[in-house]
Amino acid sequence: MHDAIPALSPIHGFFWTWIVPPALFLLTAVATGLLYRHFSKRPSGE
Repeated sequence: MHDAIPALSPIHGFFWTWIVPPALFLLTAVATGLLYRHFSKRPSGE
């Protein structure tokens, strides 16, 4: 087997661990809610 390439990850620290994941979750939750509200108002026949 080959050894892993020794490289530092540019994504680390407080911001990437504690700010970005909750922000992405909040964004997707809001977008899902808005899409649900949008499509739930339409009649199923159209």
